[in-house]
Amino acid sequence: MADVIMKHSKAVIALWLVVLVCALPFGIKSGDVLEYDMNSMSGSSTEASDGQAIIDEHFSNSIDLSEILVISYSSSEELAAAQAIFVEFQNLMDDKYGAKTTVSNYGTYSKGDPNVEGILMIAIANNEGESWDIAHETDNIRDLVKEAKSNASAAYPEAAGLTTYVTGNDAITYDTENSSMEDVSKVDPLSILLIFVLLGLFFYAVVTAVVPPAVVGMAYGIALAAVYAIGCLMGVYYITQTLILVSMLGAGCDYAIFIITRYRDERKKGLSHEDALKTAIMWGGEAVFTSGISVIIGFAALALCDFAMVRTMGIILAIGIAIALVAALTFIPSLLNLVKDKIFWPSNIESYKRVEDKVQNGGKLGVHGHLSKGSKRYFAWLSRNTHKHSKLIAIALVVLCIPGLYIFAESEDSADMISVMPDSESVDGLDLIMTQTDGGTIMPTYIVLEMNESIATVGSLPYGGMSIPYVIWNEHGLDPATMTGAVPAVMKMTKDIDDEYEIVGSISGLNSWQIMYMTVESALGTTDPSTINQVLYGQMPSAVKGYVGMILAIASGQHDLTHIDPTAFDAPWNSYVVSGYPLTVANIIDGILNVGTGILSDDGQYVSVMVITTDKPMSADTMDFLAELRSDLHDGDGSYDSVYSNIWSASYVAGTSASIDDMSKDIEDQFSMIRIVVAILLIVLLFFILGSYLTPIRSIITILLSVFLTVALTHVVFEGLMDTPVLFLIPIVLFVVLLGLGMDYEIFMTTKIRENKIKGMNNDEAIDNAIKEAGPVISLCALLMGGTFLTLVLANSSMLKELGFALGMGILIDGLLMVGYVSPALMHLMGDWSWKGPGFLTRRHGLNPDGSNMAVPAACGAAPADAERIGGEMPVRAVPATPEEVAKYKQECYSEVAVRQDRIAALNAEVKTLTDNKRIGRLDEEGEKELEAKRSELKAEKESLREFQRKSREDLRSGKGQ
Repeated sequence: MADVIMKHSKAVIALWLVVLVCALPFGIKSGDVLEYDMNSMSGSSTEASDGQAIIDEHFSNSIDLSEILVISYSSSEELAAAQAIFVEFQNLMDDKYGAKTTVSNYGTYSKGDPNVEGILMIAIANNEGESWDIAHETDNIRDLVKEAKSNASAAYPEAAGLTTYVTGNDAITYDTENSSMEDVSKVDPLSILLIFVLLGLFFYAVVTAVVPPAVVGMAYGIALAAVYAIGCLMGVYYITQTLILVSMLGAGCDYAIFIITRYRDERKKGLSHEDALKTAIMWGGEAVFTSGISVIIGFAALALCDFAMVRTMGIILAIGIAIALVAALTFIPSLLNLVKDKIFWPSNIESYKRVEDKVQNGGKLGVHGHLSKGSKRYFAWLSRNTHKHSKLIAIALVVLCIPGLYIFAESEDSADMISVMPDSESVDGLDLIMTQTDGGTIMPTYIVLEMNESIATVGSLPYGGMSIPYVIWNEHGLDPATMTGAVPAVMKMTKDIDDEYEIVGSISGLNSWQIMYMTVESALGTTDPSTINQVLYGQMPSAVKGYVGMILAIASGQHDLTHIDPTAFDAPWNSYVVSGYPLTVANIIDGILNVGTGILSDDGQYVSVMVITTDKPMSADTMDFLAELRSDLHDGDGSYDSVYSNIWSASYVAGTSASIDDMSKDIEDQFSMIRIVVAILLIVLLFFILGSYLTPIRSIITILLSVFLTVALTHVVFEGLMDTPVLFLIPIVLFVVLLGLGMDYEIFMTTKIRENKIKGMNNDEAIDNAIKEAGPVISLCALLMGGTFLTLVLANSSMLKELGFALGMGILIDGLLMVGYVSPALMHLMGDWSWKGPGFLTRRHGLNPDGSNMAVPAACGAAPADAERIGGEMPVRAVPATPEEVAKYKQECYSEVAVRQDRIAALNAEVKTLTDNKRIGRLDEEGEKELEAKRSELKAEKESLREFQRKSREDLRSGKGQ
């Protein structure tokens, strides 16, 4: 790979730029496919989604509360002004949108006297369905509200001062979208600035500070094209676009920095540009590739989830990291090959060496010198103390994790999406509604009943420019002789639910004017229509009271609603005959109560019972109620489904709260499997990469502890200090992201320790060197990625705040605490057990199956620099006899093996270059001779190494110390 990149650097960079240019037109449109309503991202068949599908298909007159105008008033004069605003607003909406919308009075609501103080709610229905996006008309609708207030204030001066909000599901979606765009515009520049500052301080260079985020920006532009493509197929939840940028900035910059830093360090050691770049690609590239694959595995596992929101998030994040990984492995080395040491401008390799010399030997230090000195002192102290106090660190970890695990286990995650919505007019309107009426008013829960057969004939008749619905019950709906059937059964069920649960503010199911009339007649002990009708009319819900009163007035031919006989046939529609029966006042009122409010389907086959909870939607109490309600409906012989099996064949609990409840439970159930899959895949990956039995398991355990501690800390901060519930998605996303991104630092550190082992160091020396050399860049990467995620706490959305805090703190805990202190301490305690593994894997890395270094050439007793490596006699060394001699013998061998392996790698590269030149006809006669000589030299070196290994093993086996 190194040879290909170094030979074709310009072509690699050109290819990336061409791909970027092709991707940008699609990436620019990625915002068009984002979804802001979590309900639309379910993608999985659940009870709630099945019930909602029935409502969407069979209930044409269900109440549409997607957009709601809420007007607050505090006197009867202000109520009159609010009514005037409604009239003006209705006219303006008709003028602008015509038949696309229907504006209707949804009624007045108040916790006290509605004539004195409360809210007027005006429903704005979208008559075009999904073919017209009313959400993006929200700003225009709000402008019309302002105009309506201005117009109404001419006759009602109070109108100008009334508080109005446009809210509802579509308005919330629109405000969430705008808030997300504001968050991106605020968070992205801050993330980039943070990266630029940290990189500038670390490298003391301008160009190096710019290159990693610039390359990630290029990769992000390409990733946006993938967002657009996937969004066209299945939709993408809006937070994904924010997460992919932050993840790519963090991970992509980590990968680029690791390779650039490795190149700089090799150049500081005196290697040529070519050798330093090859070493950076070979050793740094391996660590980066392993890290990237682990992150991709973590994100890709999210695609196993049935829910589209999580599935698309996982796919897109995995694609984004893959693009950033390939860019770091190809674009960055190609750029390094072209610009060489200029990438460190205005610094250079010589200036870095001078700073190190002054740090070691004394001299005047600048900013970079002080930072370098402080870094070296810290990581030297860290290397000493992780060995010296390894047992204490292990004990401290256990002590720290006990309360963290307790909080993790005992804390309950929330499904309350409202509490994490960004501040906006729609959320303020929602809060206002909850102060004056039941919390579930605009997000009701529905009990959808699938009847065994149709229970009524449903239709409508024209009158005075209106379409008036009617219902004629058949014997399955209501048998007048026995007063049995679906209507009384559903009425009985709704009454039982209302009586059983205090959280139920109101419940609207099937109703029959005839049954209600008879019930009131029996309760009052009178047959006087005047008294009965007065009570019935007073019981009508605000949303239909005006319509019922209008029908009663028309039927009686008078305006006194207290003297109306609901069975009278003197109404204008008594000439209508349906199925042999003339329509009555009761048929018309039943049509208003059941069809007009969306309780009975157009074919009479389905019933939708609307439950409005006193508590707000998705709160903990509401979710507990849903669980109990479902149990009452479905579980056991005494359930409603069982008792009324002759009435309905199936029941469903639907609505926004039910959808989120289903989603949270199903996602959690699926993640029980996904967590196991991710952990196993990462253990297998690290097993084959590292060739170790225990190190992969140890790495997973330390990251899992980071997850537990971070979740506990998130609960303490948000629930304990900020009184904000922690959303159920946070621990799930944190687990997958941290297991992937956090694994970067484990791999960076572990592969460096293994590299040191291969080059001849014992376990502790390898750990010490890795802390000193890889520790600074790992800490920088952790600060970069953790800081990038933490910028999300500045977002308006509490969801993004929680995600940013959890991911940022998780990365910092893992990168600075776990990898900095815990992992080295545990590896010191484990000793060579960290590297024990199957021989076919360990030998590939120059290690024995027991974790020790493989013996190196037989002449290891001699000074390597003075030994004749090719074709000569090797100096003879006495067989080691004591443990001290064995240890010294091994150490000398370790030093020699590093020299010989570097020599073989260099010869391989030379032979490869000469072979490529021969293939394309660029090798002359002298070159042919050189190629043959190099091949012979390489062969001899390898044979010498094999003999070296054999003789060393014999020496060690015959020695007393073996």
